[in-house]
Amino acid sequence: MLSANGRHRRPRQAPAAVVTVAATGAGLALPLLGAGAGAAHAAEGGTWDKVAICETGGQWNADSQNGFYGGLALTQDAWARYGGLVYAPRPDQASRSQQISVAEKILADLGPDAWPGCELGTGLLDGNGNGNGNSSGGDDSAGNGQGRGSTATPAPGTPADPAAPTDPAAEGD
Repeated sequence: MLSANGRHRRPRQAPAAVVTVAATGAGLALPLLGAGAGAAHAAEGGTWDKVAICETGGQWNADSQNGFYGGLALTQDAWARYGGLVYAPRPDQASRSQQISVAEKILADLGPDAWPGCELGTGLLDGNGNGNGNSSGGDDSAGNGQGRGSTATPAPGTPADPAAPTDPAAEGD
């Protein structure tokens, strides 16, 4: 590697430390470029911004006074069920990235139909969505269904609340 010393000067070789740093830096950056390639099931940030615009007009701190909170119109139950309580008591009190983190879990579990009326045109159904075609099992616990009424119910054999104990009699012992 040659360093530039001006137009009329004799080129000299760059110090070995500069060459080493340049090669090491490139080696560190390459694995980071491929890190996002395995996350094809996760929606991109721009997709979540579009969902937030559909659900709440893009207001990440929305409290709709009807049981839906945050930019993605999550219910308190969904927020707690999918780990949101580690970030904030309610979705509207969490940051955009924290809401998206919880929404990714909801998307992986329930599919795009968790945001009824907002799955089309936002990217949840195209290549940025989870792509598993899971349209059953949506329980409207995430989205507020402003676009269309959701009558989706959990799939047969799916417990209504996965966090609930399965044997109430054993609970009292």
